[in-house]
Amino acid sequence: MPTEKKIVIFDLDGVLINSLKNMEIAWSSVSEKFNLNIKFGDYKKYIGLPFEIILRKLKITKNLVQIKNSYNFYSKKNFKKIKIYPGVKDVFKYLKKKNYITAVITSKDKERTKKIISLFKLKFKYIYSPTKLIRPKPYPDQILKIIKLEKIKKKNCYYVGDMNVDFKFAKNAKINFIFINYGYENKKVNSKIKIKNFRELKKIL
Repeated sequence: MPTEKKIVIFDLDGVLINSLKNMEIAWSSVSEKFNLNIKFGDYKKYIGLPFEIILRKLKITKNLVQIKNSYNFYSKKNFKKIKIYPGVKDVFKYLKKKNYITAVITSKDKERTKKIISLFKLKFKYIYSPTKLIRPKPYPDQILKIIKLEKIKKKNCYYVGDMNVDFKFAKNAKINFIFINYGYENKKVNSKIKIKNFRELKKIL
């Protein structure tokens, strides 16, 4: 019998890359430029959600487009502050050898996502970022779209994330979830599968 297709889908920030310093610089620059007086610690609480939703959570209602453009500018200017986590490239070689399909679904915009992926020479069959045409996390739309395109069984799908919103995302799509506990979430995540470093994925996948 032919081997069933399997796919592993990754969140980006806090899972594949450590981008906290980059985010802190970008947010601090924006906060100062637009006199927002909102500390990075307050922004950090909502990491994992699309930028526009974070602004809404922070009760920012003016200059939304300008703030987003400025944030992206400062983020791209400081890409050198982004670090890839240990073991990521090693695990990707393993997944390729095992014929896993790989994808990334992130709340980061597509332009910066593609630049970061290119910077670290990572390859994915699917790259999904927020759009106006498809609902963001924790709605399962993006995962379900991939499942439909690949005609793949849900039992053979894994989502790897570091936030409660990622857990809800996978749960709503009814696929397997793997929690990375070195990421950005400070709250307890009720996941059956938890790993402390990226290389542990080899034992699970």
